[in-house]
Amino acid sequence: MTATIIIGQDEALSATVQVDGAPVSIDTTKTVNARIVSIAPPNTVLLPDRACDHTATGADWAQGVVVAAFTALETNTLTAGPPDVMLVLSGPGFVKRYRVHVEQAAVIPSSLLFVRDLIVDELRQNQLVLMTQSFFPGISLTDDFIWESVKAAESDMSRRLRVPLVPTQFYPLGPDQDPNVQAQINALPAGMPWAVDTPYDYDPDFFVGEKWGFINLRQKPLITVNKIRFVYPAPTIGFYDVPDDWIRIDKKYAHIRLVPATSPFVAPLNAFILQAVGGGRTIPFALHVTHQSGITDPWKTYPELIDTVKKMAVLRIIENGFLPSSGSISADGLSQSMSVDMQKYRDTIEVAIDGPKGSNGGLMTAIHGIRGSALGQGP
Repeated sequence: MTATIIIGQDEALSATVQVDGAPVSIDTTKTVNARIVSIAPPNTVLLPDRACDHTATGADWAQGVVVAAFTALETNTLTAGPPDVMLVLSGPGFVKRYRVHVEQAAVIPSSLLFVRDLIVDELRQNQLVLMTQSFFPGISLTDDFIWESVKAAESDMSRRLRVPLVPTQFYPLGPDQDPNVQAQINALPAGMPWAVDTPYDYDPDFFVGEKWGFINLRQKPLITVNKIRFVYPAPTIGFYDVPDDWIRIDKKYAHIRLVPATSPFVAPLNAFILQAVGGGRTIPFALHVTHQSGITDPWKTYPELIDTVKKMAVLRIIENGFLPSSGSISADGLSQSMSVDMQKYRDTIEVAIDGPKGSNGGLMTAIHGIRGSALGQGP
């Protein structure tokens, strides 16, 4: 059972008390209490105990069905998840806990790429309809199970492609390291993810030859550079902000070059560098880059990415079913089992990500460019 509380509304949560998967009959002369507790440690009580009414609409204590009522004033004190909260029922001889979502009516539950209700309905009506009939007859896949599979597939895709799937704001320091960062995070558009991109080392050859202050960002594709700051010896007592018109960027490959363009700033930078690199040594974490990177509008830019994430979610659902890899049929034809070759599903996904065997295509090439390697023997 997974229920939902809408903040600011009266809610009646129905839950079935079970032991070993079977409903437990509850004596109506006894008391069953209900409370809401945070799932995240230290499991704080958010809404205190109240007695459940065995005559409430939907309650059937003989079948273990209990209804817990909470007023709009009470639900208005909750905070929308994640994380979720727990409904805790305690009665004669049992204590049972149930996961409960907390949502705001005006906030649409969504992941990086999908709206929860829309993607769950789409997968159930399209990609999953034949699969459930063939592989899970008589079994209903819950919305929560499908949704968790979609979010896991998104995370897997981002990790495999090594890119943020949506525009993401990156800071060189987190709010625990720089108190000013929290205000910047609060000012981000609603729902925009953020992360820390650790500062880069300053090399003595940073401006030597044809390098032109070359910085190869870890996150790509690059959308915009908010600020580049030289920091030495400490962020609070020594820094130099690079003028915006010095910054040249290659968005696709997230390359940055610094080309001095305004002479009034050259002298301060020269003084800074002389102080910082007088010893001709590499200075760790001296380049702080605040930037926004990620795929802009992946639905239009890489529609095959969206399709592949859906395939990965379906594959997770199939694998979680622990389906057999071989099958058989009885002599009388009354029973049979189905063979499922999971590798074929995986191959379809691998082709979308890396391209067919022997090629240099797929999403990886579209995002990162052609990959290659050189083999040779040293002197």
